[in-house]
Amino acid sequence: MRLEPGTRLHFVGIGGIGMSGLAHLCQAQGCIVSGCDTKFNAQAKDLASRGAVVSIGHHPSHLHQPMDLVVYSAAVSPNDLELLEARARGVPAITRGELLAALARKRRLVGVAGAHGKTTTSGMAAQLMLQTGWDPTIVVGGVMLSLGTNALAGKGAYLVAETDESDGSFLHLWPDVAIVTNIDREHLNYYQSFERLVCAFQTFVGQIQPGGSLICCEDDPVIRRVLNHPKKLTYGYSPDADLTVDQIAISGQGSEFSARFRGRKLGSFRLQVPGRHNVSNALAVIGLAITLEIPMLTVRDALMKFQGTKRRFQITHLPNDIMMVEDYAHHPSEIRATLSADPMMSRHRIVVFQPHRFSRTQLLEQEFAGCFERADGVIITDIYSAFEPAIPGVSGERLAGLIKDNGHPCVSYVPKQELSDYVGRIARSGDTIFFLGAGDIGEISHVVAERLHTA
Repeated sequence: MRLEPGTRLHFVGIGGIGMSGLAHLCQAQGCIVSGCDTKFNAQAKDLASRGAVVSIGHHPSHLHQPMDLVVYSAAVSPNDLELLEARARGVPAITRGELLAALARKRRLVGVAGAHGKTTTSGMAAQLMLQTGWDPTIVVGGVMLSLGTNALAGKGAYLVAETDESDGSFLHLWPDVAIVTNIDREHLNYYQSFERLVCAFQTFVGQIQPGGSLICCEDDPVIRRVLNHPKKLTYGYSPDADLTVDQIAISGQGSEFSARFRGRKLGSFRLQVPGRHNVSNALAVIGLAITLEIPMLTVRDALMKFQGTKRRFQITHLPNDIMMVEDYAHHPSEIRATLSADPMMSRHRIVVFQPHRFSRTQLLEQEFAGCFERADGVIITDIYSAFEPAIPGVSGERLAGLIKDNGHPCVSYVPKQELSDYVGRIARSGDTIFFLGAGDIGEISHVVAERLHTA
């Protein structure tokens, strides 16, 4: 596969956060980029402003021009009309993971993997590389607020990338440094069993380049049991970790903590993002700095400058003392972490949750039923299918019933088309309203915010 100036690439699902980042990097290399998606979102608009031809919807006519390569995301159906057209015309079609691997071949790859925390950890790692002045290439699964983008084409030796285990595509990568945040019961629709998912992570770690390093979380019991490497650095709250926390103080929208590496005190660090889980993510990046021999002063500056990423505990202040928190959390563990990170514990907290994928909702329904205990009120809406066919008996309404049966005193099911009006009516002064999910719940939250601004 040759990616050089003039190479013509078409991205099926170009507006996706991962796909748009790769398209941006290809544009920066002089490739001719086109693509399509169901909506003309902010990522698609940005690419179009840089010269990409972006079409709405999926149709074979989008490939009417000669094309060298078609790239598609995991969310795209194998029977997508453009994929079928590409195959009929003999145009190579590859996954976004394969394209990321091609882009990484000439760089030293820092690959961040794990069920949760990948976006924030890779964003912090990218901020660290920028702070060193190493001019890295970056592709992250969320828009970094400090950069205003999810991708940056640098000229330095390093590529910092958030990897994707959801479809096994991280197995195309051979990192110089691998960071693994955790391993959880996720993406079982693809792997079919937790054991196969664990084996995939073991394979990923086995693909670390000779002389490379593994940085992994000691707090995760699965990681402790199955991940090994000759150059392994562990981090976490566990006193058995190589890199751990001495003291921690959560304050407002951030935190301050002290760290220690194998008995040696590293000093204190400050974060602008809340929650104990983000302290853990920061430890991973301190571990990266130790591995790459980056001074701690540089790490302190980088972590302090990291402002977070969009849709990761992103706060909007609304009139009448109403706060809105938008977060990508779509797994029970992520929901618990997000609600635990809420620094306004005294406020009345309403959670609006859009389940993501029928398969995930079915496989984890008991875990979902018990993960909203920190919410005063829970609103469940319809499942975002992500192109999956519906599973009979699996629905947002059923999930709301399971949460209620589990003992939560205030749970409602609200159809998606009624959601913005419903939340706008019930919002009261002093509320913090969480919009959680990996689908289009963010767009609904913006409608609600606009309504409350003009109320």
